[in-house]
Amino acid sequence: MNLQNYNLNLFHSYNRRIEKAYIIALPRHPLSQKHLKECIQSCENAEQPYEVWEAFDGTVAEIQVPQQCQNNDFFKVIKVTDHWLTRTEVACALSHISLWLHCLVIDKPIIILEHDAIMLQRLDIHDCFNSIIWLGSKELLQQKEMEPIPPHGCAGHNYHYILRAHAYAIDPIVAKNLLAHVIQMGICAPLDLMLRADLFNIVHKGLVAFDLNESKFDTTMKNRNNETRPTIRNDNLQF
Repeated sequence: MNLQNYNLNLFHSYNRRIEKAYIIALPRHPLSQKHLKECIQSCENAEQPYEVWEAFDGTVAEIQVPQQCQNNDFFKVIKVTDHWLTRTEVACALSHISLWLHCLVIDKPIIILEHDAIMLQRLDIHDCFNSIIWLGSKELLQQKEMEPIPPHGCAGHNYHYILRAHAYAIDPIVAKNLLAHVIQMGICAPLDLMLRADLFNIVHKGLVAFDLNESKFDTTMKNRNNETRPTIRNDNLQF
């Protein structure tokens, strides 16, 4: 069969070169735009190619779908299975999911940044197959070296997940698995809790980026119950 006649490519490219960083931001939200300017400046300082990616907006009465995702049938199959989630938590998850899908469509690794991320150095190569590369956090700014396993968020000894999803890189293989998980399980938790360390390989390449300080007054996540957010573990998984 000549696949060129069908405009199809049925084989993964296994391209390791990162296409660019995508910055998730709300175009009509003043706080998001304030953080976005700082994130863009950090990318330019690090000479990191970037593109602003319009987020799903959950800060209004009904979740607003960004232009690049309108008329995309894929989002019709995504369901919310944790009905304690706030609108903004669902919108945040959908924004990341839209970039997982984009990564799979372009078949190239990408960096995903939330608007409050600060890029410290350029990342060009995704050299960890089928993995999420966690780029760092504010907790590491004063830390001289990192453990081989990056710090995890923790909801009990047996529930480890990415330490906030503000800055990470993915390849198309792990993007496929992330999408398969959300199709099967739905949006079953806040976005960071969905990125479970026992299901997805999470690695690090040192301190590449960090997140700005967030308070209940400095966030677009409305009504998020920070008092019940789980703790952080960095003990190399030794209990």
